[in-house]
Amino acid sequence: MASLSVTISVCALLLVVIQEVAGHGMMLEPVSRSSRWRFDPTASKNYEDNQLFCGGFYVQHYLNGGRCGICGDSFDAPHPQDNENTGLYGDGTIVAEYKNGSVIDVHIQITANHRGHFTYSLCEMPDPNLPEPGEECFVPLLLENSSLQYEVSSTEFQIFNRIRLPNIFCPRCVLRWTYTAGNNWGDCGNGTSAVGCGPQETFVNCADISIL
Repeated sequence: MASLSVTISVCALLLVVIQEVAGHGMMLEPVSRSSRWRFDPTASKNYEDNQLFCGGFYVQHYLNGGRCGICGDSFDAPHPQDNENTGLYGDGTIVAEYKNGSVIDVHIQITANHRGHFTYSLCEMPDPNLPEPGEECFVPLLLENSSLQYEVSSTEFQIFNRIRLPNIFCPRCVLRWTYTAGNNWGDCGNGTSAVGCGPQETFVNCADISIL
């Protein structure tokens, strides 16, 4: 019986590891802090820029209670975290300027599709010399069709969304993409279980933009 228990535990751990390395994605337009090196040779290089997944499924959901760093780092990483403003990749370089109230194009590359959905949010930086103040700084953005989220089909890898910007003046704003995958089996909260319910792998990217 003990041997069976050990076998089940090992299988569960292997499943978590497989989930952690399978799904990947990144924001290429406007380019995220960790991916800027792909277009700018002066930027700090992150060769794992498609793995900003809150430290991984196990770390996020089993060690950090489902919490994630503001811009995709592990929640328990010291501040400034690598992808926060003033962190290793958050040097404040503005990668795009937009007109207030405009609809903008966002390009997401998924290198391993796990379905799920995207959401977008925006933070007006109160102090460009400090990390983002917290989740309360980020307000949800709407897609062009007025939806709050984009449902990812299983066949998509190069995804282009159109996002509505607010009518604000913001020399230093942070545009954030959040990808909540939908490939894990879990409790749906209504007495049933299904793929896409319960804790899921999460990816977060931040890009520095201006809205003028």
